[in-house]
Amino acid sequence: MIARLFVLTLILFCFELGLFLVLLPWSSLWDWNYFRFRYPELARWLLYFPVRGVISGLGLLDIALAFSLAARSRELVERWSARPRPARAS
Repeated sequence: MIARLFVLTLILFCFELGLFLVLLPWSSLWDWNYFRFRYPELARWLLYFPVRGVISGLGLLDIALAFSLAARSRELVERWSARPRPARAS
């Protein structure tokens, strides 16, 4: 039960984080955030389109990881919920 809940939570976390990383760099929140005004040198890099693309690419990788975990969820639950075998005495 715990293993199934852990796998489901991991899948949802990876998917939501990936969606956040894909969408955020292209929204207005990215253009008008705290770091842009606090660190003007960093703002130049944050508004650079290739940097936004790299961050969105990381988000796509995270979404792909979520789908991969979802496809193997049954195997992961079985592996993580298996009881360890007792050590053999020699």
